[in-house]
Amino acid sequence: MKIVLNISPIIFLSKINSLHLLADCVDEIYAPQAVIEELRDYTSPTFIKARSLSAIGAAYVQGALGQLHQGELEAIVLAQELSADFVVLDDLLARRKAQRLEINVIGTLGLMFLIEKRGLLTAERVWQKISLLNRQHGLYLSSKILQQIQIKLFGNKL
Repeated sequence: MKIVLNISPIIFLSKINSLHLLADCVDEIYAPQAVIEELRDYTSPTFIKARSLSAIGAAYVQGALGQLHQGELEAIVLAQELSADFVVLDDLLARRKAQRLEINVIGTLGLMFLIEKRGLLTAERVWQKISLLNRQHGLYLSSKILQQIQIKLFGNKL
């Protein structure tokens, strides 16, 4: 599997000490140059490969700047250029843009489910980490979404 990351999943997974787990879940992990530059206070792990856009892709991003940030746009374009399986975005507008371009989208939560599915963390540990992201690290999740996450992780055992 090949994915392209935007900055928010990198930061969120770093805050819950889970970014390193991606290396065991995904074959190829990329981030556009704008995302690597945005990281400033975070060190990008070596398994995340920085990639520049093609000249055409970079021109598209410059022309499309507006509601979306440069990193989001570059992640979307890079995913398209690399024929990635997923672009990893949390922002709703960015996700919708990618979907309009027929690019598969996953977010930080989707990565956490993948980590659990691959057996790297238990469902209980994934729930703890998602709860921590929600309570302390700024990943807004409605009570309805939290309930759906619990059902996905634990089924009807609650």
